[in-house]
Amino acid sequence: MHTQIYDSIDLIGPERIEPLEGSPVDFSFGLLRAMERSLWGDVRVRYVCVEEAGDLLGFIPVYIGTNIEFMALMPGPIKAGYAGLVEHMGLGQAYGVAVAGSLISDRGFIPLRPGCDRDAVLDSIIAAIDVIADEHRLHLAFIKDVHQDFPGIDRFRAKSFAECYSLPTVAVDTSFTSRSEYIAGLTPNGRSNARRVLKNAAREFTLRFVPIEPELVPRIYPLLRATYLKAPFKLEELPPRFISESAAVQPPSSEALLCERGDRVVGAYLIFFHKGQQLNKRVGIDYGDPQSPLIYNALNIHALLRAAERSIPLSYLGQTSYTPKLRLGGRLENQYLFIKGYRASVRMSLPLQRLWMQRFRAEGIESAVKQGR
Repeated sequence: MHTQIYDSIDLIGPERIEPLEGSPVDFSFGLLRAMERSLWGDVRVRYVCVEEAGDLLGFIPVYIGTNIEFMALMPGPIKAGYAGLVEHMGLGQAYGVAVAGSLISDRGFIPLRPGCDRDAVLDSIIAAIDVIADEHRLHLAFIKDVHQDFPGIDRFRAKSFAECYSLPTVAVDTSFTSRSEYIAGLTPNGRSNARRVLKNAAREFTLRFVPIEPELVPRIYPLLRATYLKAPFKLEELPPRFISESAAVQPPSSEALLCERGDRVVGAYLIFFHKGQQLNKRVGIDYGDPQSPLIYNALNIHALLRAAERSIPLSYLGQTSYTPKLRLGGRLENQYLFIKGYRASVRMSLPLQRLWMQRFRAEGIESAVKQGR
């Protein structure tokens, strides 16, 4: 068993990644390749691979740079203070950061080969991240959005990481066989809401699924950006090139769901699917439309129905906007950030960061939603 670090996913190849088990969409060859080909600023990627006798046993992408959004979940004054420091003191004060994991992950299962020595593979990955951090003189490293059910999560807990809650992901069982079966499985409030949304959307809009093609990007990207700017937690923004690149290589398969009022696109949803899972990622809304809440709910319901049409039993709806997604049948699943500081000042701040991020526990968020907070 040995560790190899590659600077392009093309050097690994889809045929070596495909046998791995984990998150078949989030860590798929096509999605990671699209991200690699649309990186921004000084961000670059390295792929930490653990290999044996030519077989790939496990891997994780590691994104390195100062232009990575690592303050999204921090309190407003801290974010403002860091931004002010960089603005007034120069980019030399910016933190060098490594983020290990898929930048748009909704289900953080690190891909591993069935039957491998999981603990040894994960320990090798962790050691390689330390090597990368030392080589690039980084301030800190994140292992991003490790899912609560990932069987190797204790390996990160055994190392010198601060374990923090990330935003929980929203999962929906989409093993139903019809629209009526889906609605019947919701709460009374959810059933009423779903019927109202489907009825009103049919009257107001046309919803259709289309291939993601380059000429589609100018029509939907302004909507995606408007939603990003409106979001309370500004995670990584996908650049326009990612949208066109994501359709160029499979897996995963991809498409866009459009919501149109006449000849005008007023809503869009990017959808990726592979190996029995669907990732509904990045919604875009025309907030100038008086029915923008209806657009949002209609896109989500039609995306779930689309998964059922394809006999995909599990869909993920992202890590924000929990109230409407729970009403649509979603359940919250905890995800974790494992953070390591390589500078004394960063290490000293980690206990406070961990305390602050307790607010992102799935149980606490679900309770707040039920109480209308």
